[in-house]
Amino acid sequence: MNATVVGLALASARVWALLRVQASWRRAIGPTWGWIAAALAVVVAGLALLRGQVGGQVGAPAVDNPYVLGVWVGFELLLGSVVGLAVSLPGWALIGAGEQSEQALGLRGDAGASLSALVVAASLAAGLSLGLHAPLLAGLLGLFDRFALADPGAWLPTLAALPGWLIQHAAGITVLALALATPVLLTRAVLQVCVVSLGRGGGGADLVAALAPGLRLAAALVALGAAWSAYPEAFARGM
Repeated sequence: MNATVVGLALASARVWALLRVQASWRRAIGPTWGWIAAALAVVVAGLALLRGQVGGQVGAPAVDNPYVLGVWVGFELLLGSVVGLAVSLPGWALIGAGEQSEQALGLRGDAGASLSALVVAASLAAGLSLGLHAPLLAGLLGLFDRFALADPGAWLPTLAALPGWLIQHAAGITVLALALATPVLLTRAVLQVCVVSLGRGGGGADLVAALAPGLRLAAALVALGAAWSAYPEAFARGM
């Protein structure tokens, strides 16, 4: 099978596995998100092909054995799922914050017409309107540079080299963690002060307290996305 076709298939499998586990989009759109993720995965893989990241000498080699191709596809699905679950943690936190506010207000609704679904949809719409999808797309394309297709040996350390690899990258991982946490913590602190000020001595104190978890998390995610969008190259190098 042609190397370009193999590379495009493997790249699509990786991106689809990453996108399909995004909890926030699945909550906002519903079961059809899996099909939408498949279409987006093909588009992203096509962009990677146009950028020269897939196919030929920089992508997966040609393969004639269906068993080998199946193993490669399975590995890409596994890698995409693992990375996707890590990326989806803020989405799970957003859903949890929305459900906490919903319970505090005593509201109930089905999965598609609840306050938590509304919070998730509003947060996603705000992120898209602010252009935060651009750095996320850059991150998706950057996966093909960091994790070579069908060649885990190029980026996975051996067991013997793992301690040295961890020591070598410990400083970089710490700096990246602080860079990701700083805008979130600062935004949460400022919003907490505003929430406390609004909730003092007024009839809407209970309402403000109920909405506070969702408001804090949504503002923190927007701040993180804005920081990433302002310095995409720095975050990409850190990742």
